Amino acid sequence: MEPEYPLGAFLRSRRLAYQPDLRGTGARLRRTQGLRREEVASLAGVSADYYARLEQGRKRFPSEAVLNAIATALDLSVSERIHLVNLTHLSPHCTPPTTSARPGLLRLMESVREAPAVIHGRGMDVLAANAAARVVITDFYALPARERNTAHWFFLNEESRNWLDWSGNARDIVGALRFDAGLYPSDRRLQKLICELSQRSPVFAKLWAEHPVELDVHPRRAIRHPVAGVLEFEVEEVTPRGDWGQTLDIFMPKAGSYTRQAVDRLLGNWEDRARLSSTDAGRAATA
Repeated sequence: MEPEYPLGAFLRSRRLAYQPDLRGTGARLRRTQGLRREEVASLAGVSADYYARLEQGRKRFPSEAVLNAIATALDLSVSERIHLVNLTHLSPHCTPPTTSARPGLLRLMESVREAPAVIHGRGMDVLAANAAARVVITDFYALPARERNTAHWFFLNEESRNWLDWSGNARDIVGALRFDAGLYPSDRRLQKLICELSQRSPVFAKLWAEHPVELDVHPRRAIRHPVAGVLEFEVEEVTPRGDWGQTLDIFMPKAGSYTRQAVDRLLGNWEDRARLSSTDAGRAATA
């Protein structure tokens, strides 16, 4: 499933995705995208043999200066640059995954009633979700524990097809998983999730092979809810300082918008049903 040399596979994917005529290498325009190894080496100021050994996994510990030069040559994004450093294992993260939400994030999530909010852990595990998220997105708490994961739900549950721009969302999710896989290379649970998705979802497998890496989510999301219709949100992401292990994603509807009103109605109906169920259970217990 995972290439034998993740660093080399990532470098090769970025090199082949680049268009050489934009780089001032002197190379003639070719019909196919991509830079040759020799062109990347020249731009980065290293020998062609050195760069070849990096892609082949025969050079495991490049210096920070070399990594910066290669990142610049390949025009990597901020997320991709961080991922590149993670893949060298210069600063490996061996901490075990967190299975419960941070108290501060949990309090913040619970204070947001009118907007769906989800706390994600490593590998997009759902650590907590407020009532609005359970009504608008899906009731994660009703899923088996091993399936309470946004990536698992998105790629293996038809319910996710209600998301507009499904392909864009899919790429964001794969990019987030790819980043975590580089940050936590020894996390067996994360590797098991990636393996399962690769085997069961051809779309995931194709995207995974392209090595997208992304930390920042797209600021807007739209969902075609089966009852309320199209709901539009602006997404805010809250990450504790110095801790990428947990993130609070808040789907914020604009004040006074149809989405805001629809979420209020959905939430009110959901709470009414919950109260009715609780009352019926109480009556049955005393009968």
